Amino acid sequence: MKKLCFAIPTWNRAKKLERCVKEMARQIIELGKQNEIGIFVSDNCSNDDTPNVLAKLKKEYPFLDYCRLDRHTEARYNFETVFQKADGEYLWIFGDDDILLKDGLKMVWHVLNTKEATLIHAGNGWLKPHSYKIYEDTVLELSNKMGFNQFIGWMTSVIIKKSVLLQMLKLPQWDKYVEAAFAHTVGILHVAAYDRAVVIDFPICQPMEQQTEEDIKRWQMENMGWRYFLTIEGLQILFQIGILKEKLRPMFFKYLTYYLWDRFIVQMIASELEILTEGKLPDKGWDLILAMADMIDDEGFSKKIKTTAISAYQLCKTRNLLFSQIKAIDVILNGIIQETNSPIFNPGWAGGEK
Repeated sequence: MKKLCFAIPTWNRAKKLERCVKEMARQIIELGKQNEIGIFVSDNCSNDDTPNVLAKLKKEYPFLDYCRLDRHTEARYNFETVFQKADGEYLWIFGDDDILLKDGLKMVWHVLNTKEATLIHAGNGWLKPHSYKIYEDTVLELSNKMGFNQFIGWMTSVIIKKSVLLQMLKLPQWDKYVEAAFAHTVGILHVAAYDRAVVIDFPICQPMEQQTEEDIKRWQMENMGWRYFLTIEGLQILFQIGILKEKLRPMFFKYLTYYLWDRFIVQMIASELEILTEGKLPDKGWDLILAMADMIDDEGFSKKIKTTAISAYQLCKTRNLLFSQIKAIDVILNGIIQETNSPIFNPGWAGGEK
């Protein structure tokens, strides 16, 4: 078994995949670690040039292995395949549209061989500023400090022991967790919340480009907007079964430049205003925002979230009621217009005679 293996689930991104793998291979060769670092790709039955690209790359880089699923399936099963088949003590879960930055592998390899950790976070080059420091703590504490989504949400930042991922797939709650957008975050917390972890806050890897129309379509196909909310149900389970023993810090819910509950409130309001491209979100979203507030150890934050969410909910429902009433009034007024605007007489001198 290799010490480290890049684990790449892919589908219909042949050009990006080729660029992604070539940069990984270049850095592996530069380190001279072809026998200790591998690359594994699971192809979700792509119908573009991916099969030819992988065959060509395999000839060029013998330390690359890949498989192809018999038919296109949910992204979940492609990820599970790569978790199971990639050969490494540690797996670096890597997006096919992401890229390894200069000396990124060199730094990760050094940390991997000098620190005792179950999980390593590789810094996202886009999330600036960087402190250019290395931090160590448990998985849970680092989630509390930098936000669980930023710490382990973007999968390309996650380098983790394969044994943890295999444990995660065997959890009786796994089928419930995968209903959420970031099932692996809840799964990792379930299995390894109190294990040692390292954050490499240097620019190590990043997306190749800003979100494209294709990316947005994929997210909409997977119903990701709503599945973000369902992550909260996974966290509720962790509290119920005693994995999470204490309430979480507000920073646990940091999401890029704001808090996750703020994103959810905005999405629920946009849903009520019918301006979300993916359609109306279930009212259950409001309950999940309140559930998130109950998980926070800061009473002031918790109260503010609840006040804002309840106020927004009530205003949305009042607005909908008013619109409903306006529509009913419009029907009545249109009826009056039709009645009063209907011809009674013929236009001539004798038109009034009946």
